[in-house]
Amino acid sequence: MRGMLMSWLAAAALLLGGPESAAARRAGAAPEAETARDASSASGRVAVRIAGIRVLAVGVFSSTVVDHTHSDSVADGIVDRARDFKLLRRGNVVTARLGTGIGLRYRIEGAPKGAAVLVDVVVRHPDMVNPDTQLPMNVSSAQYERRVGVVSHSVWNFDTPGSMVPGEYVIEILHDRRVLVRQAFRVLEGPAR
Repeated sequence: MRGMLMSWLAAAALLLGGPESAAARRAGAAPEAETARDASSASGRVAVRIAGIRVLAVGVFSSTVVDHTHSDSVADGIVDRARDFKLLRRGNVVTARLGTGIGLRYRIEGAPKGAAVLVDVVVRHPDMVNPDTQLPMNVSSAQYERRVGVVSHSVWNFDTPGSMVPGEYVIEILHDRRVLVRQAFRVLEGPAR
């Protein structure tokens, strides 16, 4: 019983903005979005604490796409799984080019290191028509598994001419419906399609 009470008090301190919250705010981390699970619960899961996201780079990336999945939740109809990300140019004002993308290189800060967490990547973008549904969209989303303390990427790829619409794009990364980071881009019209 005492162990459960101590776990509950520790979780309450984290959620109410205990000392770790203040340290994260001083370090410039995103507002805390934390998930606390009783480490001594019957399920045996350890507590996973997400303190925020540390953005390592913002800009234009190239990558090797390893899998395309069709999705009604994405305006161009494609969810990519990619690897071998290469930062081509830093900055948030970019020119759209097929085969590149805009996004972030980041690390989820928290504990324990290596713990798997689900994040939702939401991209707010100019109106596009999903080729599968034929419906106009200005918000796209997909869910990915990431690991605490491991460098990750979230990139909007310009896969098709229809995905290269100029205008403002905002990439948000959420965990448990809380925004961990938000990055705006201004995309300029690229070469003739």
